Amino acid sequence: MQHHDHRRERGSVEGLFKGILSLGSSNFSNMVSKRTVFLFLLQHLVITSGQALSGYHHPPQHSLDTDRTALLAFKRTISSDPYSTLANWNETTYVCNFTGVTCNKQRHRVIQLVVNGTELVGLLSPFISNLTHLQVLNLVNNHLFGIIPPEFSSLRHLRHIQLDGNNLHGPIPDSFSLLSNLTLVTLMGTNLTGTLSAAFFSNCTLLRNVDLSNNFLSGKIPPEIGNCPDLWTLNLYNNQFTGEIPISITNASLENLDFEYNHLSGELPSEMVAKLHSIFYLHLSYNNMVSHDGNTNLDPFFTALANCTHLEELELVGMGLGG
Repeated sequence: MQHHDHRRERGSVEGLFKGILSLGSSNFSNMVSKRTVFLFLLQHLVITSGQALSGYHHPPQHSLDTDRTALLAFKRTISSDPYSTLANWNETTYVCNFTGVTCNKQRHRVIQLVVNGTELVGLLSPFISNLTHLQVLNLVNNHLFGIIPPEFSSLRHLRHIQLDGNNLHGPIPDSFSLLSNLTLVTLMGTNLTGTLSAAFFSNCTLLRNVDLSNNFLSGKIPPEIGNCPDLWTLNLYNNQFTGEIPISITNASLENLDFEYNHLSGELPSEMVAKLHSIFYLHLSYNNMVSHDGNTNLDPFFTALANCTHLEELELVGMGLGG
């Protein structure tokens, strides 16, 4: 479409030349000077070329207005910005030049928001959900508070969400099940509570890395984790999970499994371990699990470990295992 417009503009200039030349050389000298014609044509070329370049380098404003509004609304919820990280987030700066913002060059929309370790204080704003083309959200190690907004379910292109080290509360929204493009979820040390909903793992075919460590999550580990075939890291370290580890997690491609410092019970999961063929790191310490045969026999568990040919670390301390 742009090429067509350029041809049309070039044709209009050629038409001006032809129109002037058609006056004939005798009439031409009487009506206008060569200098006047030259200046007129030069002005026309500058205007049309400038319009073409402007249209090429700057996207249609309607495509960025929503993103600008969302980012400025988020900024208004920030009560402290000690390093002036968001200083150039304003009405005059081009949105794609905002600190921490990356745009897609083809669609001219915000696709990454990375503002980490800047000690921002304020609300984790639901207005972020209006960045509907966002693929990466990284707000790690700030002082953001509030819940994880359920409105984040609007971020259908989101691949990475990293909110570690903020002062949040409440559960992980069930609406995360709508984020089918997620590959990385890290919410470490954010004071989250409640159960880990089955919905979180109901639409997770692309999910690879989940870190929910150092929170206050409770209840049972959902067997729906088995719906995530590409999941290779699952870190639930230092929470309050109870019950047994579901055997269905062997449907994932786990390489790194950390369930330490919970309240998990039952016998050591020999059947599960025997199927974790890709496991490198298996951390189960400080739970309430026991060995087989009334906590007298460790042989079945260690026999199962023979299938874990890639295993580099095994931690089972703090459980009073017998056998």
